[in-house]
Amino acid sequence: MNKQPLLLKTMLASTSSINILRYSDDKKKRSLAIGNIIGLIILVPILGGLIGAQCYGMAYFGMSDVIPALCAVIITAISFLFTLLKAHGLLFGYREYDMLMAMPFPVKTIVSCRFLYMYIKNLFWTLTVSAASLIGYAIVVKPGPVVYILWILLSLLLPVIPMAAAVGISALIGGIGSGFKHKNLVLSILVFILVIPLFFLRFFIDNVIRNDQVEMVLDKSADIFSGIGSRIPTVIWFSDAVNRLSVFGILLLIGVSVIVYEILFTVFAKFYKGINSRLSVGASGHAKVKSKDFKARTVVSSIAYKEFKRFTGSVTYVTNVGMGAVLSAAFGIIILFVNPDKIVSSMAGTPVELGAFSPALIMCVLIYFFTGMVPSTVCSMSLEGKNYWIIRSLPLDMLSVAKGKMLFNILLFLPVSLFAAVTSCISLKAGPAEFAVAVLFIVSVNLFSTAFGMRCGVKHMNLDWENEVQVIKQGRAVTAYLLPNMLTTMLIGGGMIALGIIYGILPLLMACLSVVYLLLAGLSYLSVKKQVV
Repeated sequence: MNKQPLLLKTMLASTSSINILRYSDDKKKRSLAIGNIIGLIILVPILGGLIGAQCYGMAYFGMSDVIPALCAVIITAISFLFTLLKAHGLLFGYREYDMLMAMPFPVKTIVSCRFLYMYIKNLFWTLTVSAASLIGYAIVVKPGPVVYILWILLSLLLPVIPMAAAVGISALIGGIGSGFKHKNLVLSILVFILVIPLFFLRFFIDNVIRNDQVEMVLDKSADIFSGIGSRIPTVIWFSDAVNRLSVFGILLLIGVSVIVYEILFTVFAKFYKGINSRLSVGASGHAKVKSKDFKARTVVSSIAYKEFKRFTGSVTYVTNVGMGAVLSAAFGIIILFVNPDKIVSSMAGTPVELGAFSPALIMCVLIYFFTGMVPSTVCSMSLEGKNYWIIRSLPLDMLSVAKGKMLFNILLFLPVSLFAAVTSCISLKAGPAEFAVAVLFIVSVNLFSTAFGMRCGVKHMNLDWENEVQVIKQGRAVTAYLLPNMLTTMLIGGGMIALGIIYGILPLLMACLSVVYLLLAGLSYLSVKKQVV
């Protein structure tokens, strides 16, 4: 067989959820595969429905010429962002690197194969966006058969250039920044800047629909996408090909995509081994040795500090686990400057008088949804990987190791949670009793999420992983924690808030709920103690 198709086929077969269900006897891997399939079944209709509705609305109001640009911009953004998040882990420092380098495969073949693997993994989302926007466009415009063919075929080429740009940035970070120990933290901050605004999109959409401003927003959206599209060459070429059947635009999109692909991997292959070698040495290999006193730390604090270094050294770890802390801090700042009436009314769906209930306590439930989404303790044990057995061989108490990892999670989430709760109480003019209950609730839920997350992480530990994404985003421990915790919080918290508003005893009910969380945190800790001993 040709070497590149052979490598690509092997990678796809080894990671395919369908193949895992067909051939694997590992219950953890099968459960993870089922979770991935269910997630796709849920997310794809939501994404397709939102984009299809947006495109149909634009076409209905006479803005059909902008729809190709909207489609191209979304595909470009998704391709760039997804590749930027995955490229470092798939191109550098992966487990089978030494084995592949020892085989008779050209370096360019290995690198381009891993690029094509990311392309195929992203292709599902690309086709979802393309098909949904085409359907919304076609229902109103009713274009000829050529437009359908061009739309689908050229959509397959749109991800190439943004993905190549993301790979180039990742290579630049890996090559130039291998001696810079904070490069992953800087990249994580850039990802937060791109992702956080998406979280607040829901409240914007609710406000638009409620105030019957759909046509105005669609008109503004058309201006925005038209403006963005006029500055991105691939979007211009795609729009010209669909709207005007421009042969020049078609040839440019095809030709430039092929040329960029070839140039990138021809140049990249020449420096690929050097970049991996420098990364394997790490920042310490280039730093000057300095003599300094060692700080005396306890075992627990040392493990917490080690987990902090692990956290800041992984883009995937920071962007997935640290997102809740960033959102909580952002919320605490925003609520000081935004009218609290608007926030509460937006959440409730109707105008609400703040004096009718205790809104600061409801804000604390929202804060917990930020910080309790995915604690670090869910995946911290699994992230040790092969190092876990080194830890077990050392004269360390494993309970102390677990305590250190739990301490890091508390230090990561509790301060920002308390900050957001305090600013909410100040902004919403909470009384002393509500303030005390808010602090009690925040402390109790943080202790619970830390201990329960560690329980799930220890019970469903996965040390045999090829990429850290498997345990941070897709691990069985994450699923075991997330589903019962969030569903229970929504049902019990929602019920208590409703009863508290009706009977005017919300502070009392929230105090009782806090005590329950403290008891559950204690039980979870005892469970962890039994499992690690």
